[in-house]
Amino acid sequence: MTGQSVSFIHNDMQLKELRKLAETAGFPAVLTGDGNEAIEGIITESGYWRALALYGDEAPVSLSSNKNFKVVKELAEIQNSAFFSAEFFLVSETTAGGISIYNKEQLRNIWLQNQLVSTERMNGLLKEEINILQKKVIELEQILNTSYDEIFVTDGDGKVLLVSDACQRMTGIPKERFLGKSIYDLEKKGLVNNSVTINVLKEKRMVSANQIYPNGVQVVATGIPLFDHDGNIYRVITNSRDVTELVKLQNELEVAKSIINERAIGKNNNKGKGPLFTNNDDMLGLIDMAMKVAVTESTILIQGESGVGKGILAKMIHDESLRKTKAFVPVNCGAIPLSLIEAELFGYEAGAFTGAQSKGKAGLVEMADGGTLFLDEVGELPLEVQVKLLHLVQEKTFRRVGGNKLRKVDIRIISATNKELKALMEKGLFREDLYYRLHVVPLNILPLRKRSEDIPFLIQMFLKKFNKKYNRKVIISDESLAELRTYSWPGNVRELENMIEQLVVTSGTDMVYMDCLPDEVKSGNGKPLVVMKGIVPLNDAVESVEKQLLKTAIEKYKTSRKIAAALKVNQTTVIRKLKKYGLSTKGERPLINH
Repeated sequence: MTGQSVSFIHNDMQLKELRKLAETAGFPAVLTGDGNEAIEGIITESGYWRALALYGDEAPVSLSSNKNFKVVKELAEIQNSAFFSAEFFLVSETTAGGISIYNKEQLRNIWLQNQLVSTERMNGLLKEEINILQKKVIELEQILNTSYDEIFVTDGDGKVLLVSDACQRMTGIPKERFLGKSIYDLEKKGLVNNSVTINVLKEKRMVSANQIYPNGVQVVATGIPLFDHDGNIYRVITNSRDVTELVKLQNELEVAKSIINERAIGKNNNKGKGPLFTNNDDMLGLIDMAMKVAVTESTILIQGESGVGKGILAKMIHDESLRKTKAFVPVNCGAIPLSLIEAELFGYEAGAFTGAQSKGKAGLVEMADGGTLFLDEVGELPLEVQVKLLHLVQEKTFRRVGGNKLRKVDIRIISATNKELKALMEKGLFREDLYYRLHVVPLNILPLRKRSEDIPFLIQMFLKKFNKKYNRKVIISDESLAELRTYSWPGNVRELENMIEQLVVTSGTDMVYMDCLPDEVKSGNGKPLVVMKGIVPLNDAVESVEKQLLKTAIEKYKTSRKIAAALKVNQTTVIRKLKKYGLSTKGERPLINH
């Protein structure tokens, strides 16, 4: 919209002289002074007729002018000013040398038109920007949907904002079932189990966990929080990887390992059986000795901590003996009440005591006739029973409780204890003559912590046993296996067996990860490998431990090269330490440190 061209009226003119201007629609006009230099007002047609009616045609033209005007050089100045404060604006036309005039209504229309043009231009830019953003969103969704992993995004309140296409492949549930829903409601409905997102929102840190979807798919999910400037979580990004195939492959690998181990056992029967299978040199020597004495009639005393497998070794000796077709009778001496132990072992005659059977009863000794009598926890026997046991060991004869008849049996006696019988002898709690009768062939079973190289095989053996029993396919992750190897196992093989059964029964997935292990394993509890019984200077403690460690290593590995490999140090370090403590490997002269 353009302004109107103007006529110039000199201020010394009369109203009647403007009649011709009115008849030719020449208004508005500009009232000027001398030389058209000074603009004094604006004369409009309505202003002219009003003044003519009031003052007559002889009146000066100045009575019809409007003084409410502004003069600007460019129209743009009007847009940047408070232009509604004036009735008219005069714009200098610098190129043509003329002047244009605009009234308030014209300016308002110009402003609205400019606003409309500006808005249309902004809308065009916004549409272009929106199109670019939409293309980027589509591209990002396509990228996310090509990922094999499931991407799951929520806001800071747990509302699901985005789910990738992998969701339906992994869960069997359309992603629309998740979008817009609360993660807390989804967990209540069972669509999400062990939610990583909820744990991230609770702990305000990255969280990883194992999850099982309702369709049985196993995933490892990792949730990462995104924080705003105030430190509040505004997004949680969770990546879930399907490990079902991996678990299946690991199961197959473990099965293959088990088959290989079974074949190895078949080729190396001298390495023991079941919980006593070993690759430990000391244990191999023990098994070899047990097999040698199995075919003899020698009395055997098996010593070792609780849970190491003393009963298993006794049964293995029996099975390799000439008596293997006869009875193997185990007796837990610590489990039988003291008042009954003599009658249980040796039997009783009719009327021997109140409540006795009318025909009497044969004891466990008679039941073992021709076979093997295994006396477990023999250190628990009272002294009065030890006397009769000594006679049985020496003469293979005994009398029933309440009887006079001397009875003879053909038995082999294997005893076992987890106590120091010599210490009991010194206290008068165990007969010295019985000790030496039982101690003909001593066999000392190592605790599990001293044959840690056997732990992986034992774990696989127990896994196979309990997976079959409970129809599971549980395996142990490498990280968990490493943790189990470093645990000290105060309960020995029995504790290991019970723990593997517990893991098979309670594990929510087929893979046992670190978070599935009992707290005592993860915290390293159990009997410490090094025990200090007092406060000593730190250097002295270090040297004491080094010396003990080297002595143990010498007994087990014999050479400095093998010792260095076991201790994970250089061979020169081992030689230097041996010299420092005056020690030597087998067959070498002790090194004297001058």
